[in-house]
Amino acid sequence: MSRQRHPLAVAAIKTVHTAVFLAELSAIGWLVASGLLGRRDRTVALAAGAVAIEAAVFVANDRVCPLTPLTERIGATSGSVSDIFLPDVVARTIPIWSSALVALAALLHVRSAVAAAQAGPDTRFRPDPGQQSELF
Repeated sequence: MSRQRHPLAVAAIKTVHTAVFLAELSAIGWLVASGLLGRRDRTVALAAGAVAIEAAVFVANDRVCPLTPLTERIGATSGSVSDIFLPDVVARTIPIWSSALVALAALLHVRSAVAAAQAGPDTRFRPDPGQQSELF
């Protein structure tokens, strides 16, 4: 039984995958940048949550993007949903370099949290009692 080809559906899935990929890459980039800056806020939590969910889905699906078999079922010659949008060497190594960036971000955030704990309570916004406040 031959599969019926649906080129528009394949293109739509690849476009959705590209959007998800760019969002995840942005989240990973933000985790690295915020780790370098020592920033811990809701944006960091949201980025970490998005990356964790993506990683869980990838691992739970035997390290295959769930869109790969879907794309093959609708007639793609290759289930790789990144092959037309990224160079092959980049697409094949996404799990390697993205995992390395996530690990780097985690280390940066741990370093920042340890430094903050060692510094004591946050006093950045408290004026020195011996100085006059210059708010205006």
